[in-house]
Amino acid sequence: MSRVPRPPLDGLIDDLYYLAGTPPYARLMLPPSPSALLVLNLGDDLRIRAGTDISAAEYVDGCVVTVPTRAWEFGYPLRTRTVGVHFKPWGPAPFLPLPAAELRDRPVTVEQVWGRAATTELRERLATAPGPHEMLTLLEEELMRRLCETAGLDWSATRATSSRQPAVRWRSVT
Repeated sequence: MSRVPRPPLDGLIDDLYYLAGTPPYARLMLPPSPSALLVLNLGDDLRIRAGTDISAAEYVDGCVVTVPTRAWEFGYPLRTRTVGVHFKPWGPAPFLPLPAAELRDRPVTVEQVWGRAATTELRERLATAPGPHEMLTLLEEELMRRLCETAGLDWSATRATSSRQPAVRWRSVT
């Protein structure tokens, strides 16, 4: 299940999601893309093979992936339980302690981004939530708490750009 977060997060995030049970695929090869994601893992380890890595790395707490420029492989366990965020291309910046470009093509654990104590506490709260809706609400509240001003990111321009539909003009040729 997924849902769009409330403003102002909707200008940074496409959706918050919950995935549990048998995943629709064991391994997913993802192409380079302008999007980023955050996955909080509440089940068995996730496996990611990034770029030219020979073997997959295991991610216990989850991972953060920003703007991959190479294909990467995402592996789910047989039984999965994750809560995550699909960011707009510029979306993860306010939630990271360093420029998102420094994480390009380098998936990192959530602990490396937010610290062990904060990550453990959030995962425990998510794991004990009564259901998926409450889990997404907890994640949304955490993201709102972590939302900070980012140098060089104009919120009004970001919101306008993220909500703008391209203009299409048709001309009659006679």
